[in-house]
Amino acid sequence: MIAIRETNQEFASLIQLFLTHHGYAIIVILVGCLSPCIRAMKTTGTLPIHRRVRALLAAGVLVALVLMINACGAGGGRPPQTERDQTLTPWSPATPTQTPQPKATSTPDIWPTFAPPGSPAATAIPPATPRLELDEDVKIWLLLGTEAEKPFSSRTDAIHLLLINERLSKASVISIPGSLFVYLPGYTMQRLNTAYALGGMELVRDTLAYNFGIRPDKFVLVHPTEFKWLVDDLGGLDVSVLFPIRDACGGLPAGTHRMNGDKAYCYVAYDGGDEVNRTRRQQQILQLLFTKLVQNGRLARLPVLYASYQDQLETDISLLDLLLRVPLALRLGDPDRVSYFVLGWEQLSQWELPDSTQTTVLLPREEEVAQVFEQALAAISEPSPLGEIVLTYEAQVTIAVALTQTSQATAYVPIRPTSTPIGQPTATRTPTQRGQPTATRTTTPTRTPTATRSEPYPIPTAAFYTPTSTSPGYP
Repeated sequence: MIAIRETNQEFASLIQLFLTHHGYAIIVILVGCLSPCIRAMKTTGTLPIHRRVRALLAAGVLVALVLMINACGAGGGRPPQTERDQTLTPWSPATPTQTPQPKATSTPDIWPTFAPPGSPAATAIPPATPRLELDEDVKIWLLLGTEAEKPFSSRTDAIHLLLINERLSKASVISIPGSLFVYLPGYTMQRLNTAYALGGMELVRDTLAYNFGIRPDKFVLVHPTEFKWLVDDLGGLDVSVLFPIRDACGGLPAGTHRMNGDKAYCYVAYDGGDEVNRTRRQQQILQLLFTKLVQNGRLARLPVLYASYQDQLETDISLLDLLLRVPLALRLGDPDRVSYFVLGWEQLSQWELPDSTQTTVLLPREEEVAQVFEQALAAISEPSPLGEIVLTYEAQVTIAVALTQTSQATAYVPIRPTSTPIGQPTATRTPTQRGQPTATRTTTPTRTPTATRSEPYPIPTAAFYTPTSTSPGYP
């Protein structure tokens, strides 16, 4: 097709050149041919027929040549060249281009600027801990427990950090004693359990960021009432008591005990002069509660439990957040996928405040504490296969959800009384043949899933180091 176009262009150029160089000569020749006709008209006054035809043809050719010369323009008979005529580019098919789509930009995680102290500190304020580098799949949840009922604010003696890798379905729990003496940004050096009462959740987040380099994404604050409700709603707990408690909770000797909500709360709230040991007991009950919650399809009751507790709990976790993480919770039911850490006597030391209160607090050993957080992050960074117990939990919750949907789909049909004519009942005999068996309705027992009791807390028998003396001043 390109060759045809080039041939037509060359032919047109030849015609234009021919007209340019020879056009005027042709006109002169035609005028010469018409001269005899003109002389004949002068002599006879008219033209013969053959000369008329010849004259008309010559006049038509002359007019056509004049028009063609005028159309060629004055520039040497060649039409003005344009850029399109000079460059012939072969036709190429259009290639579709992808329209750029707008990309969603994530909200930047702004690290806070810490305020200076507002009052003198009892000891030197340590520098801010560098921010921990977390994978984008790692989320931080904070579980707090307070000794006061809503709406009052008090100390949070239960502080547990949950580091959750949602992609690998692994988690680490770091339990922190509430008497840990840290810097509260904008205030002064104070115990960690006072941060929520002084400045709410924002101060708690800033305190954890300053002292541990970590900032929680979600939180939940539990009061004594909700804690007792949850234990009772789950049917109680079988708790293995490692160290006996003689002067509280009705006496708890070493061994396995069945605890309801009241006794379980006493068990986690009892101090006994050893706050690290109390923190371990809290972590023990936390593990038992989670394990029992994922067993026997109890997660199917999650909407009901959330609705009954939401007016009492203080949290920014929605029901949708929990429901979307039900598969994650089932996988975390595998005990090998959750690691537990406690800031204990290897990472802490006791110190008595230099004032008249003689209050004993816990001072962190910065390097040892940093190692605990590094171990917790390393534990959730390595993939591992799922245990078979996860398949059992998934089957149980699937059956529980199916039974719930079946019971909801069965509509209640009220029985309406119908009027019957009053009269004497008439007995009718139904003849039966002897020797013929009569059909009887036999009730077949249906199989109902029963909840199995969970095993006691598998806590190893170990002796924890307890300091025997306190330092008179800052170590």
